[in-house]
Amino acid sequence: MVHHSILWTTGGKLADNCYRFGPETYLDPGDHVSRYVNHSCEPNAAVRKLNNQLFLFAATEVSPGDEITFDYSTILGDDDIWTMRCKCGAQACRGRIKRFGSLPVQVKERYLGAGLVPKFIINTLDSSSASATTRG
Repeated sequence: MVHHSILWTTGGKLADNCYRFGPETYLDPGDHVSRYVNHSCEPNAAVRKLNNQLFLFAATEVSPGDEITFDYSTILGDDDIWTMRCKCGAQACRGRIKRFGSLPVQVKERYLGAGLVPKFIINTLDSSSASATTRG
């Protein structure tokens, strides 16, 4: 576990590779295979927290030989400051990976409706962003 204050002070590869785990904590995957899961603006997987552990699960059908990707924005709370230029090559590529609340409303609604966003990320949304994503 890495506290957010240490993560943002240290920065670099540590900040680039950690997964948000809770309100103030992040997990450093070290050399675990999870360090190498790539981002896509059209992901086929997502991160879920169960029994105090993070799991990667299929969000769509994954065929043999498919690269497994998730949208990094789904593990970036509205209080996260990390961003990255995106070159995922997806047709719907947004060009920049940022916090969950910055996603287009239709993308947020699709992710929330499909259960692709951990609750601890949803809890970071401000009330106007949260109401816009939970309508309907």
